Amino acid sequence: MAERVAVNLASSLWKNYKDLRSTVEAAIEHKQLEAFHDLEVSLKKYKPDFISLLKNPAKNAQHCDQIRKGPTEGITMEGQNAPFIIPASLVDETLVFSNLFDINEFTALEFLLTGEQQQSQFPGLPRGLVAVLLYYDTKNSLVHSLRTLIQAREGKTWTLGLPEDLMIMVTKFTDQLIEEGLLNKVLGLLQSFDETKEVDKLQRERALGNSKHRKQVFDLIKEIRTGLSDCLFCMACQSRLNNTDTVQLVNYFEKCSPLKSDGCIDDVHLGLVMTFMYAMDVSILEQAIEDKEDIANQLPILADSSYVPDVHNLLFSEDEWSTPGLKAVLQFVWGVALRNIAQQPGSQDIQDYIEEDEAVIDVALSSGVFQFMKNSIIASKTFHNEEFYVRCLHALVTDFIIQMPLKVKELRNRGDEAARIVLTHTMEGLESPANLRRDFEHFMLLLGELYGKDPLKLQLPFEYWCPGESSVSPIAGFAGHYHHRPPHRQVSLYKFVRIAGDLLPPSLYVPYIKMLTGLANGPQCAHHCFNLLKANGISAGGNISSVSWDHFFMSINQYYTNLRHEIPSLHDTHIYRHTASRGITPQELDGLMTVLKLMQQIARQDDAARIALCENQSWLPIVLLFGLLSCSVPPILKGELLHTLAALGKSPEVAATLWQSLEVSQILPTVSSATASGIQVELDEVEARNEEFPMLLGFLDFMNTLTDIPVPASLGAGFRAPGFDPYLDFLRDVVFLKFNTRAYRNPADKWQVAADVLEILLKLLRDYRPQAEDFIDQQVEIQGGGMVLTNKPPGYNLLIHMLNDSPLLKLILFVVHEATRLLDQYTEFPGKSSLQKATLLCLKMIEITLEKQEIFMDLLREFNSSILVASMDKLLMGINTRTGKADHLVNIAKYVTYNSFNPELTLSSIKILYWVTQSSVYQPALVGMLTANKVVAGDILHGFVECLEIEDLEEVSCDTSDDTDENELSSGDVRNAARQHIMHVILYSLDHPAPNLAHFLLGYELTKPVCTSNLQEPGVLGSPRSCLHAVLSLVNRGVESRTGPTCVYNTPRFAELAYKLIYALCVNKDTSNPTMRFLRATHDFFLAHLQHLPFRPKGELTILNQQSWLLKSVAMEIKMTAANRQRSHTQRLLRMLLEDTQTVSKEIGGKLETSVDGDGMFGMDSHLLDSTTISHARQAVTGMQVRRKILCILDTIDLEQDAPLPLRLDFLNPGTVERVISTFDEKNEYGVTVCNIKLLHEYLVQELNTLQGSAAAGQRPLIQQEIERVLKNVVARNSVRQHLASKKHSFESWRHVTEVMLTACPLDVLKPDTRRDVIVELLQDLLRKVSNPDARQELVAPIAGVILTLMVNLRQSIVHDHTDTGATEYISMLETSNVSTLASQSAIMGSATSLTASPLVVVLRGLIEFIMQSSGGQQRVRTNLYGALLNFLQLPQKPKEMPGVDDDRSPVLDSAQLTEYEKQIKTNISVITSYGENFMEMVCRDSCDGHDVGKMLAISVLDTIISFDKHQRWLSFLTSKGYLRHIMESILQDDETLQNTLKPLPEPLKALYIYESKMSLLTRLAKSPGGAQELLHSAVMNKLSNCKFLSLRPEQDMYRMRSVSGDADGMEDHSFVPSLMARYRQLLFPALKLAIAIMTSLGIQHREAANQVLQFIISHSDVFNGIMRDHHVQVSLPALQELALTTAVIYRTVPGGENAYREDQSQLEYQGHISRIQRQMLSLIPRYCCLDHWTKKLKNVDSSIAADGKDKKDEISEALLEISSNVIAYSRAVVSMSGLSSEQCLILFTASLVEARSRELHTMEDMQMFSVTGGRPPSLGVIVRFLKQCTSVFIPALESHKQYIRKLQHINELAPEELRELALSMGVSNTDKMSTHQRQSLAASRLSQIVQHKAKQLTLYYYIVENSIFLLWRHLEFYFLHCQPSDSSSAMFSMPTIKSGKPRRLQGYPGLSDSEYEDSSLYEGMSKLIGAMEGVTQEDLEQLKGDAIACLNEPFFEKTLKVDECYGKSRTRYGFVPAVVRRIRRLLKLHIG
Repeated sequence: MAERVAVNLASSLWKNYKDLRSTVEAAIEHKQLEAFHDLEVSLKKYKPDFISLLKNPAKNAQHCDQIRKGPTEGITMEGQNAPFIIPASLVDETLVFSNLFDINEFTALEFLLTGEQQQSQFPGLPRGLVAVLLYYDTKNSLVHSLRTLIQAREGKTWTLGLPEDLMIMVTKFTDQLIEEGLLNKVLGLLQSFDETKEVDKLQRERALGNSKHRKQVFDLIKEIRTGLSDCLFCMACQSRLNNTDTVQLVNYFEKCSPLKSDGCIDDVHLGLVMTFMYAMDVSILEQAIEDKEDIANQLPILADSSYVPDVHNLLFSEDEWSTPGLKAVLQFVWGVALRNIAQQPGSQDIQDYIEEDEAVIDVALSSGVFQFMKNSIIASKTFHNEEFYVRCLHALVTDFIIQMPLKVKELRNRGDEAARIVLTHTMEGLESPANLRRDFEHFMLLLGELYGKDPLKLQLPFEYWCPGESSVSPIAGFAGHYHHRPPHRQVSLYKFVRIAGDLLPPSLYVPYIKMLTGLANGPQCAHHCFNLLKANGISAGGNISSVSWDHFFMSINQYYTNLRHEIPSLHDTHIYRHTASRGITPQELDGLMTVLKLMQQIARQDDAARIALCENQSWLPIVLLFGLLSCSVPPILKGELLHTLAALGKSPEVAATLWQSLEVSQILPTVSSATASGIQVELDEVEARNEEFPMLLGFLDFMNTLTDIPVPASLGAGFRAPGFDPYLDFLRDVVFLKFNTRAYRNPADKWQVAADVLEILLKLLRDYRPQAEDFIDQQVEIQGGGMVLTNKPPGYNLLIHMLNDSPLLKLILFVVHEATRLLDQYTEFPGKSSLQKATLLCLKMIEITLEKQEIFMDLLREFNSSILVASMDKLLMGINTRTGKADHLVNIAKYVTYNSFNPELTLSSIKILYWVTQSSVYQPALVGMLTANKVVAGDILHGFVECLEIEDLEEVSCDTSDDTDENELSSGDVRNAARQHIMHVILYSLDHPAPNLAHFLLGYELTKPVCTSNLQEPGVLGSPRSCLHAVLSLVNRGVESRTGPTCVYNTPRFAELAYKLIYALCVNKDTSNPTMRFLRATHDFFLAHLQHLPFRPKGELTILNQQSWLLKSVAMEIKMTAANRQRSHTQRLLRMLLEDTQTVSKEIGGKLETSVDGDGMFGMDSHLLDSTTISHARQAVTGMQVRRKILCILDTIDLEQDAPLPLRLDFLNPGTVERVISTFDEKNEYGVTVCNIKLLHEYLVQELNTLQGSAAAGQRPLIQQEIERVLKNVVARNSVRQHLASKKHSFESWRHVTEVMLTACPLDVLKPDTRRDVIVELLQDLLRKVSNPDARQELVAPIAGVILTLMVNLRQSIVHDHTDTGATEYISMLETSNVSTLASQSAIMGSATSLTASPLVVVLRGLIEFIMQSSGGQQRVRTNLYGALLNFLQLPQKPKEMPGVDDDRSPVLDSAQLTEYEKQIKTNISVITSYGENFMEMVCRDSCDGHDVGKMLAISVLDTIISFDKHQRWLSFLTSKGYLRHIMESILQDDETLQNTLKPLPEPLKALYIYESKMSLLTRLAKSPGGAQELLHSAVMNKLSNCKFLSLRPEQDMYRMRSVSGDADGMEDHSFVPSLMARYRQLLFPALKLAIAIMTSLGIQHREAANQVLQFIISHSDVFNGIMRDHHVQVSLPALQELALTTAVIYRTVPGGENAYREDQSQLEYQGHISRIQRQMLSLIPRYCCLDHWTKKLKNVDSSIAADGKDKKDEISEALLEISSNVIAYSRAVVSMSGLSSEQCLILFTASLVEARSRELHTMEDMQMFSVTGGRPPSLGVIVRFLKQCTSVFIPALESHKQYIRKLQHINELAPEELRELALSMGVSNTDKMSTHQRQSLAASRLSQIVQHKAKQLTLYYYIVENSIFLLWRHLEFYFLHCQPSDSSSAMFSMPTIKSGKPRRLQGYPGLSDSEYEDSSLYEGMSKLIGAMEGVTQEDLEQLKGDAIACLNEPFFEKTLKVDECYGKSRTRYGFVPAVVRRIRRLLKLHIG
């Protein structure tokens, strides 16, 4: 290998070996396919490192020199151009580190620099100490990788289920290592790499830090040595050792010293011993059926002829061994192996050695092999936790028993002989010989110890038991009488057990019982042992065996009988003070205790045996055991008696009996007496003096068992207050509160006592549920008279103590504090495990108190209890008396740092913090406590980080909810639960005010505003490693691989919480900006994770939730980046979501290669590309069509969900069961309502226990089965609810992304074409999903809302395109040439409005089908769908036509666009029609009935469809089915409701809005002649005439008051409820528009129409009069619009309706109404036909943009012009319709042109206004003056119109300032962040509005000019030709009798006959029209002629003609204005000259 020339941090030794370990674990342990190739590469790369195992890189003098020159010249660093200058201190550290570990200087520097980088992982440690940890961690990673590789070998003991090619590769690689002498290297390392040597070396160089650092170093060294030992063990297990390796191993054993100070062998050498045992194992030959010879040839012990001689000679050499017992073990193993070899063929060559097998065994036995194995091997803490160790030793001893029965018999004989010798010496009073061999005794003790523990539940002792005939199941069929014959091995072992127990001598009795105790470890084993002891009893006949139940209980009875006679009285105070007894010798005591332990073992393991023991009337164990307890026996025996009672009490049936026996025996006095007695006296006077507490521990075990079932409520009834209080007082006050003050001979007993009593207290507290009856005192009568209060539940009393500063709570907090002090030492001490258990129980007590305190305190307050309590969180904030600080919560938080060795403590402490953090009051105080000490704060923060960064995988079936018993969880499950609870704590705290616990844990600022935080990577600027860093590091693992983040599959629950936390941080107002900035800049988080969506597998609960939270975060990111104009970020995210070609994969930051498979960026479905296609796709060219990711994500949401079958119950009442189930419903952490299974189960079991009677007893098993079915059904229901909620959540998050993407992204990022395509595809997919008949309605309902949103966006997109192209369209229409250029715009419009016919047709059909399949109960769904359909029907945009303004232009409408529009309309109508009357019926029915909003939308849909329905099918349907009449009648029916809306405090305004919708529909119908005719036939206007709400117009005075106050007409009220006037106008305007539509469609000559509308006007005449009479101080747009509509109705109705009423009614009332209306209409002319006046007023009006985007001032000016045009048109209509000539027509204006002639115009206030009460009619000068003003402003308006058109045409050339002003005029204030395209778009919209306004203005001007010039001509013609002056004689006499065709007076009214006119009453009515007018005198006529010369001059006519020339000729080829002008000129010329 070439010499190194540079330091390479990126490829340091530590990083390389960590990567190697990760690769090996991924490929072998996790079986990740993509890691196989990486493993192959790594094995080739690191093969030299494996060969030179743990050999450090050699030191180099040149490197040393370079290091020394580092401070001046620098060091060459890989990847850096300039030398890296290192400080002198680092040089010194590097050299020390190099010398310490004899390692290369560059490598040492890399370790130190890496340590500096990793300091954030080890807070408080300098880089040197961190480098030491990294050094040992490097070695550990290499050793761990080697061990994993050897485990994966193809071998004989186990298989890991790896692919064959991987297994072959690993086997080949490890074979090469073995050939290179791996075993010799490992043994050499075990000798040289000694723990003591390493520690001494480190201490000399001060390379050890605090206690935690020391422990970490020790653990790493121990792990390295253990890993090396495991390598050899795995190698021996899989391939056995060859001769050389075996000899080397034996030689190593000869010199090693493997025993620890306690006599046990250490873990390293235990593994080596097991290595030797497996090397000798040939059992594989017995298991093999075929190919035995091939297998034998693979075993070196059989294949190598020198193997046996070499090993045999070595083991029997005369050399002294350091550990003789170890040599004896190897010899014993060798002897058994020789006997096993002898059974195999082909062993003739080594027959001489084989024959020495018994001699070998004898030598081993003489060295005490069994005793050494029991005391040194089996006693090791590691032994029983390693399955293959236990199985290996089990195989060894069983082979010895089976293969060498004679030797076993010999041992038994020797044992009998030794027993006789012992007995003889004992009888003679002599001590037994010291050299007496007791091999059989030791062998039985070995078996007892070997099988006495079974933590792995291997059930190996079962092989010793042979089932009896009765217990063997017969084989079915004809072979029913034949039984399974046990294998020979099992028979032999069972025979050994039976023979060993025959005629037992006293010295072998105890060992045999202990052996039986070990062999009974397991349910089946215990059952067989019980049967064996039972069979040995009296029923067997003959003498009773000493090993039988009968003998046991007879002996106990005898002891009890003898000892009972020694008791003088039952209540003697001294019976517990005897420490010894004459009746039991030490040997008997030992035997009795051994028998009791056997009884305990069987009772604990076998339920049936336990019941049988207690129910046997000849044994009576409970009576005897309680009796013996009352005798004077040693405390140690009493302890065992209590333990035995505890074992018997595990059955509830027995426990109830034990409670009564305990109460009767008064072992714990519960009835007050004059003398003290019982266990308390024993505890205080005996055990406390002896400093040993066996009886107390037994009693606690007994009480722990009894409290597993509910305490009997009647316990002690009759003699005392029933209840548990005496026992609780003893446990709490005597045991627990004093445990810390007692002295203990064994320090471990102290914490054992505390743990046992706390376990009972915790159980009582946990099982207690506060109930109302607990807070009510109840009295009972006791024996002897008197009433006492019943005891409260024990949990009640405990809660009272826990919620006060009681001694109980103080001691619990003391234990918590003391445990932190002891555990922080990181050393082993007696009772450490008990201390940890006691501490855990203390934490759980606090935790459960926090959980129950709220309901408990609520009940206390509810019942006005006098008991004072304080909340636990407040108590935890109190002062610690030991430290004087408020640090209880700090002590609790410290337990998170112990997660590595006790995760249960960590979990409980986190749960406590979770409960405490629920109070926002304590959050700042908690943060202050945790951060008061920086060192402690750093340790706690790092503890949380370590808890999050665990490597444990989550079990799929593991439920870490609060209801799960933590004792049932593995260590990894508990760690995962702790991690998840940390996430819950952070998530819960995050919403609290700052500073909170989440901010502290996540690394945000605590002293400054959180939003100012600047998150950095760990170590940067001193930033610690926070929980946020930990979460991101875990979530980002694997994000660069093709499979995506590994946490999604390995730790799905945590991944879900992690994504939820990220979303919560992004959405929180304080943390949003710093978090999103950090994620975006440092990790590129959102894009990196988005590319892996959708996650696989689909549909799983946690996967859906992960995906949901991530999508919500992505939606936030898109919105924020789009709002901040971070265009590149937004584009990358959108491209990832929407791109449908393969090229997207190459554009993502250069991180990933192209990937189109299902696990890649696009997440394609498996049905789109199979594996073959995917493999080819990876090599395909870019641009391949793939499915959009947003659609792939949608595919993961399955709308189907299987529901559990309904319950079918035989015994339980289904209705009652359902009600019970509903009572236990509660919301889980997801907010989903689920049933609490645990509470439901407890309730059902409790109900089952209350059943009485024999019938109930017989049905009990069946009822239990039904309860199980109910529980399973409820579990299935909960699962369904959770899955439905997850799917809803997933769809909601998908909706967020979709809506944000479509609404927040600007057009320059998301192109319109792409937007439309995506929307259409989404609509198609959504409608396809909802069409599934199996889709759940709960999941379908939200989709309707999304469809509505998408449809609105699609419509807006098309409208926007229409608007964008509208500028060009308008320009092309208004230009004088290039009319044909609209073809290009047609193409644009085609893309914008048509898309393609097929997709839109599919969408329309899907919408209609969705509407039809939605049931009537789904009103909200239907409402959304009607809204979507309404938007869809409005997609086709009808081309706009703009009026031409040049000489040769007319209104232009592009035929291509119109054809496309008509084609789309036709397609839509045909699709709708295809669904027939069913769809019509549904829409019409919904428009008449149903939800109010749905009704409105259904009416709107009807409105839109009818507007397209040229064939009027829908109109016919509405009419024929009566829906139209129903709608009209409903308006009248709602009259009262609509009246209520006009109250000052209205009811809900829904009736108002429904009314508007109905009127809109009727107006739509009225726009066609057929529809208008149908409405007339239905008398729609008559119905409106009868509506009283239209007559309730607010009073004028109130109206003016609001106007003066500044609220003009109340329309500027910004409250939600409109003002009173606004509400009235909302009612009036639709009615007026309907009347206008009817009259417009049918014409003003239509008599019926005019009749009904005029009737409507007259019915509400007060309203019309009030509108035209109101004079507003301020300019009010609503008032002007109201007047404009009113005048429009009158203009179209009254002139044509006069004759109709004359024919139908003769009453003068109607004529009075008409005349009043005419006078009011004429009175409007002077007010509104005055442009100068209104122009001045408009200058004072603020220009503002309304909600609809229109300019308010423009709208006011349009309203004014409409009023002017209406009154002028009305005048023209009255004049023209009153007669065909000027002689016959009605003259409205007086013969005066003063107003037109005067230059000083009068103000509106000075003008004489015509009113109903009197005054002159307007003069003709008003018309002329108005005509002059219109012609004057027309030309400038026209020029302005053209100017704006030019700006619109050259929008791209406008200056930025002008664009900004136009954007501001649109109401957009902040335009600085807008792009140029956005500003131009806004400007174009504003210019389009201006152009349209100007065009309408020009139209109205021209209309006014036309009507005004006509009026002028008619009046001049009358005055000049036909008028007779009033002062002439003829006029004076002829006035009453004027006839038609003759000159008449101005008072004449056309249409009246002479008789009518002469009628006085009629004349009075007519005089009200012009009653006060004076006649025209000759002087007036002369003045008129004079003024006409001045006013009607040539400039006036030229202006008028110019208007017509500029505008009129483009509208018609006939010149009306020029013709009238010519006639006026002729009149002037003829009559004036």
